[in-house]
Amino acid sequence: MRKTASMLMTAVLALGLLAGCGSGSGDSGPQAAGDGGNAGGGSAGKQVTIKVDTWLSEETAHWSKIIPEFNKEYPDIKVDMNILAPHDDSHEAMKKLDLAAASGQQMDVVMINDSAGYSQRVKAGMLAPLDEFLQADDVNYDDEYKASTQINGHYYALPGRFLTWFVMLNKEKLDEAGLPVPTDWTWDDFIAYAKKLTKGEGPSKQYGTYFHNWMQYITLALVNDPNNNLILTPDGKLNIDNDRVRKSLDIINQVENVDKSAPSYADVISQKLAYRNQYFGGKAVMLPTGNWMITEAAGTDALPATFKTVFAPYPKYKKDDPNGQTVATIDYVGVAAHSEHRKEAYQFVRWFSTKGLLASKSMISAWTKADLSQMIDGLLSSAKNPDMVDKASLENVLKTTKAVKILVPPTYESEAEDRYTAEVEKYLLGKQDLETTLKNAEKAVQDVVNANK
Repeated sequence: MRKTASMLMTAVLALGLLAGCGSGSGDSGPQAAGDGGNAGGGSAGKQVTIKVDTWLSEETAHWSKIIPEFNKEYPDIKVDMNILAPHDDSHEAMKKLDLAAASGQQMDVVMINDSAGYSQRVKAGMLAPLDEFLQADDVNYDDEYKASTQINGHYYALPGRFLTWFVMLNKEKLDEAGLPVPTDWTWDDFIAYAKKLTKGEGPSKQYGTYFHNWMQYITLALVNDPNNNLILTPDGKLNIDNDRVRKSLDIINQVENVDKSAPSYADVISQKLAYRNQYFGGKAVMLPTGNWMITEAAGTDALPATFKTVFAPYPKYKKDDPNGQTVATIDYVGVAAHSEHRKEAYQFVRWFSTKGLLASKSMISAWTKADLSQMIDGLLSSAKNPDMVDKASLENVLKTTKAVKILVPPTYESEAEDRYTAEVEKYLLGKQDLETTLKNAEKAVQDVVNANK
């Protein structure tokens, strides 16, 4: 089904891009920057309107703060914000984005939520290369950004939010157990903490931790490998039969099935458990998660904060690994290939990837020149109850964070992950042993690779 969906997406995008050739700038390929980087047209001295298609809600991004700041520097560019789906629903938003491309709607700035989706849409021709704009602005990409968006030697987007992982902990429960806030620990230490923090039985049981049914939770020790953190390398080679993958599956099996210090995988999927409810409801003391949760730790209208949250670094695979080495992801913000205002769209993308994220006071930036303390202060200033966030431990974690290299996977990565997950589920549900799981997962993922050659 994943492969079929991917093929359909490519087909509808191709139709939409062909339609765009008739009504757009008349040039579907890369255009020279020419006069000051004015690729794709532009109307110097005249106000133009660019459309920004995003999956991020006002509550998450604070567009009402960002756009006025942009217009102070670019008064001739009017921004039409198009939030594609409510509640940051990236799946629904990407479907609407692809339909907009297929129907030839105006598209100028495009936001994509993950690397696999970015890779697919670059291949489908949705995004314009930004290389000549960056050269015209004398931008050295590697000096400017912490995460690369390069595909086949070209940049088709700049980084939006910079999302790194850490562990959130309920300070009240930690104190009750007499455990210090970890500042440097391994996954074995994490497992021991989870066991000590678990108590009770039945509906009132307190679990030491919670793992959601995302790919990150079944690759915990793989995703912070600095060299190869995907089950498929960018060139389509398998990365499954290795010690980090085994350790990842050992971690989740030990916690969920042996120690029972986290809800079982069966309960997570059958009861449709929500990680926010588990943590803020006091049912789980520790939560490995990403920095989008910083402001939520201060409480929301839906889930008020009733305890202080402290933060610990992402656990290490081995004791002598660098402290704070963690998985990282970004949003990809690019210029639509058939935008009639590519220069203005690029100007928004470049500004948003630098000053715009800081203006939001609700997101962490991948811009190397962003001040971390300023970003933390901005996050807490917009939080509902900042006293519930332990600023000292948060600063320590974010300052010690060493994000691993973000790799752009093959376009069929999502299908490969589905096949891999299906085999891992059998292991977590007790239907097959670890070595059988790895053998079957390798075969299933290799079948996907072969089908996409």
